[in-house]
Amino acid sequence: MKKILLATAMLACATPVIAQPAAPAAPAAAGRGAQAPLQIPNPHYETVSVSVDVNASADAVWARVGKFCDTSSNDTLAGGCAYLSGNGEPGTVRSIANEVLVGTSKYSYTYAQAPRAGTLYNLYHGTVMVTPLGRATSQLNKTLFLDTSMLAAEARQTMLANIKTRFTQQVQNLKILAEGGKLPAARPAAATATAAAAPPAPYQNPNPRYVAVPMQVEVNAPADMVWSKIGHFCDIGKIGAVGFPTCMIVEGTDGEYGAVRSVGREVLVGKAANSYTYAQQMRSPGFYALYHGTIEARAVTPTTSTLYWTLVYDNSTQPDDAAIARDIAGRRTRFLSMMAAVKTLAEGGTLPPDPAPQPAAGRGQ
Repeated sequence: MKKILLATAMLACATPVIAQPAAPAAPAAAGRGAQAPLQIPNPHYETVSVSVDVNASADAVWARVGKFCDTSSNDTLAGGCAYLSGNGEPGTVRSIANEVLVGTSKYSYTYAQAPRAGTLYNLYHGTVMVTPLGRATSQLNKTLFLDTSMLAAEARQTMLANIKTRFTQQVQNLKILAEGGKLPAARPAAATATAAAAPPAPYQNPNPRYVAVPMQVEVNAPADMVWSKIGHFCDIGKIGAVGFPTCMIVEGTDGEYGAVRSVGREVLVGKAANSYTYAQQMRSPGFYALYHGTIEARAVTPTTSTLYWTLVYDNSTQPDDAAIARDIAGRRTRFLSMMAAVKTLAEGGTLPPDPAPQPAAGRGQ
């Protein structure tokens, strides 16, 4: 029997409960053998996006509504928001459906909900973004991205319509706040039939330990030039041997929500100006680390910029502090090498030729 789980704070996290074997924890150092099959081999990704123009600059709007828990004051329903771990930086968990801050840029943030035990994971992500329109005007946008393949067509449309209604009210409230207004006093949520529904399944990992690995490189080139070298979802295949030369888009449209690239079966789940956030699809069985990466090229001056690349993931399977340090150092080395290659290309340089492949007989010996 299927049962729809709703994240009560968002009215939108729909996941049918389908019994599955318990997922074993991954070993501290996973091998590079064949990967487990995808939990959902044929996802149906959808987005709901709502925007509103605001009579305030992007800086002013973001200062008012850009923190991960600023959402606590954007609704007339009582509830509130608190940080369960972290202080608002990437990797922070908030009390609203235990959502995790998985990516940030200058005027945006993207959050995710963690998978629950014994359920299909719908890759639920939300992005809040502000876009400058003029010196004193901007546009506020909220976008939801998720997989609805486990829902029948009628249930899917009903859920998406409910989400759009709620998001429309949220961005209108955020507009009021950003323009210096006040919302009506919070009212208690009305009791509904869903209050008696079975509680949601426990999280796959009840004790996650989210870590953020922020990296940055200064570039002597405009941000648009930097983005032209890394801004497409498979540009990681064009930065020489340090990248992933075999990268290709295997599903969806490059640069759009739901695009899937061959590298790690990574999915584009959030985007903003000169920035995108990606996640990996869940496999079954296995530990899901909620692995995310966010890339951003941010202008410093008209001719200089900073390239940011931040990883967020659950490293609770690491056995001790030494293993955690090795894991982070290894990732940092790998990604800084890719960022250095982007810097070289953006500044007009050329990359060294890829090393010649070894003869087949000499591999693995």
